Amino acid sequence: MKNDCRFAAALLLLFLISISVPTKAEVITLTPDTFSDKIKEKDTAWFVKFCVPWCKHCKNLGTLWDELGKAMEGEDEIEIGEVDCSVSKPVCTKVDIHSYPTFKLFYDGEEFAKYQGKRDVESLKVFALEEAEKAAEKSQLDTDKEL
Repeated sequence: MKNDCRFAAALLLLFLISISVPTKAEVITLTPDTFSDKIKEKDTAWFVKFCVPWCKHCKNLGTLWDELGKAMEGEDEIEIGEVDCSVSKPVCTKVDIHSYPTFKLFYDGEEFAKYQGKRDVESLKVFALEEAEKAAEKSQLDTDKEL
């Protein structure tokens, strides 16, 4: 009986530790409440997938977007997000989403580029890195012009 109580206490302690340790999500779900603020984050590129659960093309992506999120971990100033257009219609309407899946890169609150290439992690990663760099350079040039 004493061992059972110790075992239960140890399991409870492990559980509490696991839920209290902050972990960074690889893919961030964006909603009407969070979308605008997140994509406006200064000097941060957001590469966002817009999908709906019933779309066969979205389903065919499988774990691709999660794999991209993991592959992008550690990349400064690039975030990977997703929007479920079936529950976040105002967001999808605002950014002109008419087909699924759609992949867009935003920088400083503005749409910068739309991805239309191959659907594999490496191609998506290269696109995100290259376009984020271009967006940052353009933003810096715009800032320099204002001075």
